Formats: sequence, structure tokens, C-alpha cells
Amino acid sequence: MQERDELAGKLAELKKLTGLTFRIEDGGGEFPEDAAEKIGMLTAAWKEKYDRTNFLRNLLYGKVSEADLYAAASRFHIAENGRRLLYVVELKSELAEDAERILKQMLVSRPGDQVAVLDERRMILIKGISPKEREEELLATAHTIVDMLNMEAMISARVGYGSPIDNLRQLPEAFQNALLALEIGRIFYSSDPVVRYDKLGIGRLIHALPARSCRLFLREVFGDGSPDDFDEETRGIIEAFFDNNLNISETARQLYVHRNTLVYRLEKLHLSTGLDLRNFDDAVVLKLAMMIAGCMRAKEKEGETL
Repeated sequence: MQERDELAGKLAELKKLTGLTFRIEDGGGEFPEDAAEKIGMLTAAWKEKYDRTNFLRNLLYGKVSEADLYAAASRFHIAENGRRLLYVVELKSELAEDAERILKQMLVSRPGDQVAVLDERRMILIKGISPKEREEELLATAHTIVDMLNMEAMISARVGYGSPIDNLRQLPEAFQNALLALEIGRIFYSSDPVVRYDKLGIGRLIHALPARSCRLFLREVFGDGSPDDFDEETRGIIEAFFDNNLNISETARQLYVHRNTLVYRLEKLHLSTGLDLRNFDDAVVLKLAMMIAGCMRAKEKEGETL
């Protein structure tokens, strides 16, 4: 009886999904033992092929052929052409049930707008835009996503995005650009919750450097040492000095130390590293070295082979 009820439930689910009615002949009162399992597999296969979210996931990861793209877009009533912007939303905690609903309620306003969950910590928003919308408006939408998730769902989020696209075939590239923006943003711009692919600055260049070149450069600057060897006080002085454009007086004021005390500490750093931060060229070398070391550390943490 239990097996019959389970099979009936699987058949009802398949009918709801496909609109088709299926019957299984019992051939004398005994149902095949694996009938329910096979119907479940058929239901899963149908979802995989015909579910809108799965279609979007496969499209983003480049798993949809051009022929299948046209057919699926027609089946799901998604226009092939049209100006859109893809936002990738990365959550700092596991996806809450409200997160997807919030995005749909607040930001899906046009027929072509789409929200889909990629995994337990990432979602996408495909937003239709007009040619007249300015970059400031696109940036404002990204900040709106962050603010809404923070206020409504109490979830910290970051958003990455690239340039607008004109057709669905460009979505995979836009997706990869947004992911790269998030990755580089985590390493170099962690305080900014919104990262644009076309505004990655020097972080883009450092991220693309070969690991061997990075190691050689760090060895030239620090020998057997590393920027990680700096104590917390020294690191704070360096960062404050860079933030104040190498201005000794402003840095001393920010750190609440006497100007002569700051000069003494900079001299001490000069003796230990051979780099005088009051010299522009030396300051550039140390800034690059610290960024490169941070990038390598982040990649190693993420398990990449350097």
C-alpha cells in the first residue's frame, strides 16, 4: 500500500510538472519495485531540461548550444534580444529563504527581468534596462540590492557586475566578468560592497600576473621576508601613509602621533626594508608588493595552484 501511494504521488508530481497523464499497468496487482524511483528520475530529468532556473544556470555556465538557446528562450518567453545588465549577488552567509523573494518583489519590474538562485550563497538578477539609463543608475541598483538584503533579510551581500549586453548569447561572458569582479573585489576592495568589472584598476593587473613573476618580485623586495612579517603597528602606519598620499603631517594627525615620531618610524622601516616611503618610487614598490602578497595569499586560501 505504501509503495502504491508513493507511486501515485510521483505520478501526480509528474502530471503537475508536464501536464501529461501517465498510467502504469500493474500486470496482476504487483507494481515494479523501482517504479516510483524511475518516475522520480523522469521528473528530475524533465525539471533539468525544462525548468527556467536550470536553463539560466546552464546558459550562464556555457552549457546551452545556440540551437537549444533559441528553443528554450521561446519556451520560457524570454526575449533573445534586448538590453540587459547581469548582477551577481554574493551572500556572506547561506542563502535565506527571503532573499530571492525580496529581489523579485522589489526589483523585478519588467517582463524580461529574471532572478535565479545559483547555489547556497549566490543569486543573479538579470535586469532589463533602457539605452538612456546612465551608469549612475545601474550602480544605484547594485547598492539597492545590498541595502535591501541587509535591511529586509539581515544578510550582508556584495554585488558584482559588468557592462550591459544586447542579447542572451552574451550572458556567459557577462557572468564570468561579474564573477571576476567579485573575486578581485574580495582581495583588493573588500570594504566596497559593489564591484564593477570595468573599474577594477590595478587590482585587475596584479590578479592576472603569473605566480612565478609574483614570487620573484617579492623576493627582490623582501629577500627571504614578506609583507606578512610587518607587525600591526607598522602595517597601520604604512596604510595610513598611503591613504594620506604620502603626507607626513596628515598621517601623523590621523594616527595621533607627533610628526617627529612618525618620521622616526618611517626611518626604522627604511632601515629594515631598504624602502623609504617618503620617496615616491619606493612607496610604489612597497604598495605593489603588499597588493601582490595579499593576492597570492587569497588565491592560496581559495585552493588555487600557484
